[in-house]
Amino acid sequence: MQDDSTMGCLAVVMNIILFFITGTISYNLVEPHSFFGVLFFLIVWSIVHFIGQYVMAFLLAGLLVVLGRS
Repeated sequence: MQDDSTMGCLAVVMNIILFFITGTISYNLVEPHSFFGVLFFLIVWSIVHFIGQYVMAFLLAGLLVVLGRS
């Protein structure tokens, strides 16, 4: 079993990785070439990151269940 600080550190590291992954996915979807394209990219990035955070939360919750915590 891991202590709480390790799980908190894992959540922070996963969020940082998620930030870059969702940014890359959003950039490849939008490919902004103008000011309004950049604004649209930022909107798409925030939506994709929001969805990704929920997926990450479910993964961490599942990991906690597997490790036997409640």
